[in-house]
Amino acid sequence: HPSAQDVPTKLVAKAVPLPMTVRGHWFLSPRTEYSVAVQTAVKQSDGEYLVSGWSETVEFCTGDYAKEHLAQLQEKAELIAGRM
Repeated sequence: HPSAQDVPTKLVAKAVPLPMTVRGHWFLSPRTEYSVAVQTAVKQSDGEYLVSGWSETVEFCTGDYAKEHLAQLQEKAELIAGRM
């Protein structure tokens, strides 16, 4: 697990011009542990950004694939295998 300081900020900078709200879709792998921390940036009158410290790190683990997802994966695999 990276510490909060190791989380790349360039994702935020690249995603949208600050200080808009960043909304992202994160495709998480099943049965995987994740650590998430965020920073905010507010544009000041002089054009500089005031960047916050890191938030608390939230750690969580994703569950297994649902049965319908496994069925979809199997279907995809069979389609690919059929073409080979």
